[in-house]
Amino acid sequence: MPITVDAVIPEDPQKTMRQRVDAKTNNNYCMRCHEKINPLGLTFEMYDDFGRFRTVEALEYPENLIEERPLKTNDPDFDNRDIYKTLPVDATGYLKGTGDSSLDGEVKDALDLIDRLAKSDRARQSVIRHAFRYFMGRNETLNDSKTLIEADQTYLKSGGSFDELVVSLLTSDSFIYRKQPTKTE
Repeated sequence: MPITVDAVIPEDPQKTMRQRVDAKTNNNYCMRCHEKINPLGLTFEMYDDFGRFRTVEALEYPENLIEERPLKTNDPDFDNRDIYKTLPVDATGYLKGTGDSSLDGEVKDALDLIDRLAKSDRARQSVIRHAFRYFMGRNETLNDSKTLIEADQTYLKSGGSFDELVVSLLTSDSFIYRKQPTKTE
């Protein structure tokens, strides 16, 4: 983010977070980046700040308070959160740039986004490449192509087992015959 950007999302007791983000980023300067960020990130509006699923967003401002709940009760299952006016959550988004036209397009929410990415060869290979980098402690080279291909095949044959992927990487020639880093590295 450029240093000149005021990244504070304005408060508005009548709007959801998505509406406020759209209002803040809907200009030529911000949209250069947010046209890529918003369509994916806003699909996660189906979860609150704590990761709890929701279909409505509580507008937690004093003027929207409907019922104030007691802080303490003897009932451990009692939800003591105050009740506020709500608006429906819009978790729709858009996926593009996967390199696969059957995956790109409108997504209804984060779960739909995840399902589409799970079908993407590019996303799978990216995860495998990052696992390689983590376990090898370095970026891949052309000499590692056999290891990466075998890791991808192992992952697919195992039905997507990350454990099998790790075993494949840690028993590969790239791992067994890796060079020790020098002091200058």
